[in-house]
Amino acid sequence: MAVIEKVKEELIEVNGLNINCKSWGNRKSKHAIIMLHGYAETSRIWDDTAQDLSRDYHVIAIDQRGYGNSEYSKELDYSRQAQVEDLRKIIEIKKLTSLSFVGHDMGAANAITFAADNPEMIIAMVMVEASPDVLKKGIENIRGLVSVGNKFASIESAMALFKEYFPYASDDQLRRRVKSVLKVGKKDQFFYWDFDPAFKDPTVRPMNANHTQKRAPDLWELLDRIQCPTMIIRGTYSDLITANTLQRMHRRIPGSRISLIEEAGHAVPTDQPGQLALNIREFLQNLSNNVF
Repeated sequence: MAVIEKVKEELIEVNGLNINCKSWGNRKSKHAIIMLHGYAETSRIWDDTAQDLSRDYHVIAIDQRGYGNSEYSKELDYSRQAQVEDLRKIIEIKKLTSLSFVGHDMGAANAITFAADNPEMIIAMVMVEASPDVLKKGIENIRGLVSVGNKFASIESAMALFKEYFPYASDDQLRRRVKSVLKVGKKDQFFYWDFDPAFKDPTVRPMNANHTQKRAPDLWELLDRIQCPTMIIRGTYSDLITANTLQRMHRRIPGSRISLIEEAGHAVPTDQPGQLALNIREFLQNLSNNVF
């Protein structure tokens, strides 16, 4: 088993923006597990899981454009196409020859898009709480979360407001979650969201929800092109993805497997990071073509 290295953080210039990348484990390896966060999150949601996986793997977590320590787009271009192009450039700069993806929500959609166009590079994919069809209730909860305030007097006051949206997280994990999405202001000691304020405007990254759900029909087409071993993860208390949709995704990806994370809602990396890491590790270790 490899010795755990401390996280390395660096800014990489891609497509006119400085994108923040964090890496753990054997950085000389040309294979990496790339972890992509979801909407209204940062790469810090992966810290627990990435640290665990780095005992055996080269792990890279990315602050996608507009999030965390990555630059904001002056043109407000936060489209999936732009995010995937950023990802493509990072992979080129890192000279990676093969990849495994772990993506949550929006990050999984970006991983699916990249994997569909580059099947020869992808060894495995883990899709956490992501689907072409998602329920309106889950969308409203995400919108509600980013609307709870613009600034917070303390981590504790933010935790009190966040608790409603993360009912399955322990106090320790809730605190980690809050710290992962907030930053201290440069001119005061208040805490602010650690992403472009434009994300609080739903027209910047529109949800396109009808009366029942959000649909991204192109993702169904992209799923049909996934060729790598795939694990589809859902929290047992998910308010975003139905069991029927999960089964439909499973049928569209040959050889895929479903993993249910107990005592977790949509925010699986927050609610159950240890169980998530265990499931990912078991999935990767059972692959017949072990390139790690």
